[in-house]
Amino acid sequence: MKTKKIISWAVALCMGMMLHSCDLDQKVFSSLTNANFPQTVEDIDALVVGMYANFKANSGGMWDDSNGGWAMPIYAAGDGWWAYSEFTSDECRHQGNRLYDFNWAGAWDTFMTYTISRNITRCTFILDQLEKVGGLPEAAKATKIAEAKTLRAWLMFCFYDLYGPVSCVLEPEELSNIGYTPRPTKETYFNRMVSDLQESLPYLYDKTNGTGNWGRVNKGLATMLLMKAYMNDHQYDKALPYAESMKTMGYKLSDDYKDIFINEMNDETVWAVPSGELAGNEYFFYAFPPNCITFGKDFEYKSGANRWGGYLMPWEFYDTYDKADARLEVIFDSYKSADGTLYTRPGGGGASDDRIQQGAVPVKYLCNDSEKYSNGNTHIVAFRYADVLLSLAEIENELNGPTDKALGYLKQITDRVGVTHTIPADIQSSKEKFKEFLLMERGRELFMEGWRRQDLIRFGKYIEFARNRGCTAAKDHMVLFPIPPKVITESGGVIEQNPGY
Repeated sequence: MKTKKIISWAVALCMGMMLHSCDLDQKVFSSLTNANFPQTVEDIDALVVGMYANFKANSGGMWDDSNGGWAMPIYAAGDGWWAYSEFTSDECRHQGNRLYDFNWAGAWDTFMTYTISRNITRCTFILDQLEKVGGLPEAAKATKIAEAKTLRAWLMFCFYDLYGPVSCVLEPEELSNIGYTPRPTKETYFNRMVSDLQESLPYLYDKTNGTGNWGRVNKGLATMLLMKAYMNDHQYDKALPYAESMKTMGYKLSDDYKDIFINEMNDETVWAVPSGELAGNEYFFYAFPPNCITFGKDFEYKSGANRWGGYLMPWEFYDTYDKADARLEVIFDSYKSADGTLYTRPGGGGASDDRIQQGAVPVKYLCNDSEKYSNGNTHIVAFRYADVLLSLAEIENELNGPTDKALGYLKQITDRVGVTHTIPADIQSSKEKFKEFLLMERGRELFMEGWRRQDLIRFGKYIEFARNRGCTAAKDHMVLFPIPPKVITESGGVIEQNPGY
């Protein structure tokens, strides 16, 4: 379902619950209680749709009074899981970014991101309400429970990735405890995340592309989360059946790489953050230089909307692309400003400002010339089939070595963009040789999609790559972020800090 509709329902529900009168003697003609809500399929859907706000691509409407600032959804370009996953990696940075340089410590405050984790507990409350509803069609009820469980597991996945297990309530009988609870063990947290997804799979929507359920979680998304959870835990044998099952779900590679990011419901995309008038993305605001009107060959942007333009692909990573790589069509090494000045990388023959000195401009999520919404009208791709093929190559290599099968999966990706000739002749000489090329190819294919940090960690290269680019502050324990100091202090020590901070 379109996010526009999801957000509209969520806003309508919240407004209905919040509106009140100043009349001290007001007569209550209706009220929402556990006895009368939820009662219908529409009621239980209204409970679930609000949780999709956690996966928006902008921070609008996510003000958190307890924090005194914005709460950052998972795909918010200014902060959140997506931002931390990109800006601490080798493929993306922004000007003066302390994340890229690993200049953070125990006092580093990520509370605007961490605060979203409370909605794991909120999902538990919603699930408890759904379980108690009687008199509804069992199929509809089962689908909504599966949807809520998947959203909870997805939130758990993202915060596990950043912090390890976070404090949350997963059992309904513990919801009445309003105090801080200790962080679960890794085993407890991981197993619950996985079981939520496994239990949900049979009841989730099938492929939602081109249907009224576009934007809702589906079987493909849950399957890919299971695949990634097991891969990140180096349980490749358990990841394999989930990766293999994606072959039968109707997804396929697009012929044109650019089409994935222009045509929202293409057959390669498993799930994307939908966009529209009520749910635009902030990507172009953060990526496009404010004085820019034209990028390279065929993309022209003339909107008067505000832009910051700080997101860049470091030249070191950009230079790993072959000149014939079709993916370079959405990464520009020059741009023109409104006064006609051509800006290029240092030594490129044009002017050079403080942005383009640091890197190329990634314009993967293009804004159309008919730009209508101030926050962008381009969907943000979160899960797609190319990732599955690269994961199958990785799984095969880990389990059986650099076989022809593993190479075949990899070549499906390189063939599309015309760079199969860049695969080393001796790539099948060892697992490590295959992994070395595969890791860089994952970055070139999936850049700006939020997966780079966990890829680097899984391959054991996150800290090494940071040190190689001069980040002397990078320490081994920084594969996890520190729990925000506010949380540690307010919990009175109930919630323990991550080791090393």
